[in-house]
Amino acid sequence: MDWEDIPPSAEWRAEIERAIEAADTFLCVLSPSSIASEMCGHECDHAASCHKRIVPVVVRDIDAARALESVARFNWLFFRSTDNFDDAFRQLLTAIDTDLEWVRAHSRLLVRAREWETHEKDKSYLLAGSDLEASERLLAESVNRSPSPNELQVAYVAASRGRETERQRNQLRGFYLVSLVYGILQSAVSYVVAFDEISEEGLIALSPLWVLGIVFGGFGLTVGRTSLRRSVVATALAGVLLYVFFLTFWNVL
Repeated sequence: MDWEDIPPSAEWRAEIERAIEAADTFLCVLSPSSIASEMCGHECDHAASCHKRIVPVVVRDIDAARALESVARFNWLFFRSTDNFDDAFRQLLTAIDTDLEWVRAHSRLLVRAREWETHEKDKSYLLAGSDLEASERLLAESVNRSPSPNELQVAYVAASRGRETERQRNQLRGFYLVSLVYGILQSAVSYVVAFDEISEEGLIALSPLWVLGIVFGGFGLTVGRTSLRRSVVATALAGVLLYVFFLTFWNVL
């Protein structure tokens, strides 16, 4: 509380904004003084931009036309001296406790998203694993729920999924590349380095190792890419065709 009209510094203002973002509910106390305050107006607007749950509480009569749009659209609770305090307090508790688990998840996601934004969208602050899956469920379940996710939260989850997808792609590329290199080296060793030392039956027995390795790695790098399943299916099909080839044509050749 600023009792002495001290001009807020940038650090103080940022601290207030972080507190609003971390709060599950933003309680806006309405009075002639608060609706005339520039800082109170900024705080209400910031809470609205964060899609926070806003509960306006009227402690003294005000001109409703002067109330900020960010709070005017919500149901007001009246705590004036002429109102029944106990009834108003029960309504306040109900407003705060309604769908509390959802509201807390919304606040946690907002804090993480703001931290990512503050650190110039550093990838190390993105979500992964079960955190990412939980956040995606949060967005999927957000239809007709209040508060709804804001643009920053949606962008944060999307960036996290993009990074997770890229990480999986890189892992698969490495897997495919190792398989391809192995297949090439195996065929080189079998047919160039040790060709004279391996029997014909041995070459036949070794051929599936390099053929399937090259098929798996080459198909994955060119067509399969992000889909391990497609590469496995292609390799299995190549294995079946190789078996049919040996079974049908080897004696003829």
